[in-house]
Amino acid sequence: MKATKNILKMPAKLALLLLLIAFQSCSTYNTKTADIESDLFNGDFNKAIKGIDNNKFLKKDRNRLLYLLEKGKVEHLSGNYEVSNALFEEAYIMIEDRMTKTNAGQAIAAKFTNPMAEPYKGEDFEKVIIHYYKALNYFHLGQPAEALVEAKRINIKLYELNEKYKENKNKYSEDAFSQILQGILYESTGDINNAFIAYRNAEEIYARNGDQYFDVPTPLQLKKDLLRTSKLMGFREDYEKYSNKFKLTDDAATKATGEAIVFWENGFGPAKDQIVITASGTDGFFYGTYYDGATQEEIFIPIPVGFDLGSVNAIAIPKYRERGTYYSNAAIVVNNQDVPFNLAEDIYPIAKQCLKDRMLRETIDLVARFATKKAASAGLGALGKELFGDTAGDLIKLGGDVAGAATEQADTRNWQTLPATISYIRVPLHEGENKFLIKKQGPQGIDTDTIYIPYKKGLQIVNYFDFGRTQLIPVANNNATAAAPKATAPKKEATPGMSSGLTAQNASDLKVKKALTIPAEKKAFNPAPSHVTVKSVIDNYIAASGGEDRIRGIKTLMSRTTTSSEYNGTTSKIEVVSKMTSQNDMLIQSYTDGKLTYTMVINDNGGYMKMPDLEPTELDKTMYESIKNGNTLRDNYSVPLKDPNARLEGIGFVGKKEAYVISYKDAKTNADMLNYYDVESGLLVASSATIGTVSSTSYFSDYRKVNGLTFPFKTKTVTPTGNNEVITAEIKVNEGVNATDFQ
Repeated sequence: MKATKNILKMPAKLALLLLLIAFQSCSTYNTKTADIESDLFNGDFNKAIKGIDNNKFLKKDRNRLLYLLEKGKVEHLSGNYEVSNALFEEAYIMIEDRMTKTNAGQAIAAKFTNPMAEPYKGEDFEKVIIHYYKALNYFHLGQPAEALVEAKRINIKLYELNEKYKENKNKYSEDAFSQILQGILYESTGDINNAFIAYRNAEEIYARNGDQYFDVPTPLQLKKDLLRTSKLMGFREDYEKYSNKFKLTDDAATKATGEAIVFWENGFGPAKDQIVITASGTDGFFYGTYYDGATQEEIFIPIPVGFDLGSVNAIAIPKYRERGTYYSNAAIVVNNQDVPFNLAEDIYPIAKQCLKDRMLRETIDLVARFATKKAASAGLGALGKELFGDTAGDLIKLGGDVAGAATEQADTRNWQTLPATISYIRVPLHEGENKFLIKKQGPQGIDTDTIYIPYKKGLQIVNYFDFGRTQLIPVANNNATAAAPKATAPKKEATPGMSSGLTAQNASDLKVKKALTIPAEKKAFNPAPSHVTVKSVIDNYIAASGGEDRIRGIKTLMSRTTTSSEYNGTTSKIEVVSKMTSQNDMLIQSYTDGKLTYTMVINDNGGYMKMPDLEPTELDKTMYESIKNGNTLRDNYSVPLKDPNARLEGIGFVGKKEAYVISYKDAKTNADMLNYYDVESGLLVASSATIGTVSSTSYFSDYRKVNGLTFPFKTKTVTPTGNNEVITAEIKVNEGVNATDFQ
């Protein structure tokens, strides 16, 4: 699915095709909960809770732990701390007790279907994050002692989990952030001595790992807290040691009598996809390689002595897909100075490492699942007895013939309402109401929020969160501001319209202001001149694109696009080569970091998709006919006119430029579309699509001439779970395409 995200609009029908293929071939847990994530992105927590309760997949007994984790987190976001803790407590009990006792029938079923037939047991890092949210819940309920117990359980649980592994122990064996949290909670009770010890323990974890632990450098706030608490306790040697090490000093004269720790949870955490790999058999094991981003990984699968299963085909393993964040960093303005939030926890590298360590311990399950599906029934029975005993061997042998045709699938379940990152900062409070401006850096500039925190003596905790972008393109007309949904707390001046919110010890005491404009909001548009119609806008677009004669003259089109995504220093490059004829013959080749990942071909005889080292997969007949008989290259310029109910909504804004807005329904996807055509140039500059509750907006820029036709060479797409930018490196019209490309 990764490659399909990067060719959304060149041309639009190619993206539609690849999305159909992607969802047909990899129905993951992430796709089963898309509506819930959309509700969270839109700030509708009540609807998200109902979605969790009504989700058929989450209601299955084997997914009970997932249900508890997802709902517990959303109840926390809603400020229902007692309900949240009750759900997390049940999850904790399941992990401690019931989840260690897998039903024998389910275990055997998982061996000849897929591991999603077993109860979900949770990844190790998920088992400890439960205690982070329980600690916050208890603190907000006015029970700091209980909160401290939960914070301490994080590293205790990590130790217990690792002790039970005889080999391939977890590299994630301690958590620096949990020590920081303990220090904060100790301080909230006035226990400065133990706060210092907790902060010191956290710093030592960073120091043992080169001052960076799972892609998180030692937070500046932690350094300041170490200096402050050591000075308060009179630990002169410790103070001097840390002052020299950090090149910092502490000014106790500026200490406020009231303070707040603001936790910022940013974005959606990673989701699991699957990788299908091939491997070759050698003496005693199968060996295979695959790419995880820019890193080549290896996998060794042991084979019991005396069994020759031949070549491995289509072994599926889970892989975390980083969904990242819209905002790269943020700062809070204190005394007219920007004070950056300090990154404290990055979920993706922890999740990735925990999964890798677990897979190294569970390769025996991979070979069992493969054998059950691919080997002969007699061989399956013998292998089953070798691995699982006589009874299991007989069951596997009985189901062998049927299971051999089953589709290989990895377990793609994971706790998906977790944030991508957690950051924090300490701010001073004065008596009365404290107003703070939050500045958040995104790819389109800085967005701002204003929060109000009431003064209280001592230390309090404030939770702030963003699931995506909370402030979109500003408009010149005040009437264009989208209406905010109803506030969830009595004293909030405006609830965030997309994905942001606040919770604190007393949520009703906090207020938040947020500006929000969405290009797809119909009510944001100004009236268009009476002489402008849908047809006149489309005619201008065709003229601006090169004219009807040149468009009708398109026989073939070749494009080469590239997308680079960077996070914490790791860059992954996707390149897509697309070739298409006016008869809707197609060739699409996708490369990840220079390696071919798949090829798709459509011609007069049919269509197929092929991955390296695997046999081609024929496209579904209905899908093939829909593509082959669909819009041609030149038809794409006038798609809105195919909807008899298309209408001119008025004039909106994309950035600071006016654009005519046309609404229509796409016949293929049943999506509600809004196209934005620049008033001055006539070109298409943005397009929004809404299917159900999920929306995305693509922005087109850097238009260039190619053989007298005008094409956008840059496309940026914003979705609820992130955004990506596609750069077109090359376009050729009526050249660079041969009949042999479609064979």
